[in-house]
Amino acid sequence: MRSSVLLLLMFFLVGVAHGEDAESDSLIRSTVTVFMSALQTGDGLAASGLFSSQALDQVEVMLVTVKQNLDRDPESTIRRLNGAGYSVELEYAEDWETIDYLSATLSLPMMTARYTLYELEIDSVFVDGRDALVDMVFRTATGVEIPQQAVLVYEDDTWKISNFMGITAFP
Repeated sequence: MRSSVLLLLMFFLVGVAHGEDAESDSLIRSTVTVFMSALQTGDGLAASGLFSSQALDQVEVMLVTVKQNLDRDPESTIRRLNGAGYSVELEYAEDWETIDYLSATLSLPMMTARYTLYELEIDSVFVDGRDALVDMVFRTATGVEIPQQAVLVYEDDTWKISNFMGITAFP
């Protein structure tokens, strides 16, 4: 009797763990799909809301550089930003918070163009605690396939993007 209760408990725990894995897998796939869609449509606000704190830290480093350039040579820096597609005036750029800068960047036509070339296919999801690795393929209209990996982290009760096709490498 004792061993059958133990066996039943073990099956229950395996079932619960499997259910959590399946739920995490689904949420991770959904996050990656929503993120890709936001990038393709230029919805910088939606895409930036899916960045992990670690990814935001990398963006903050870039923003510090932009602000240093604004301090040294505001007119040239604003000209370069506007030339890259930002619609920003000096007063607003000086007050940019990380999320503002990121949202503006992810809304740029050059960013949208970078991702509209591809159709995304998610091959697999591997969850290790609060981290997830997503194997995926970016496919062009001509059928060229580019294998990629996305890294997500579970924070603030949701899955967030930490790395996705060089997402923190932008102007």
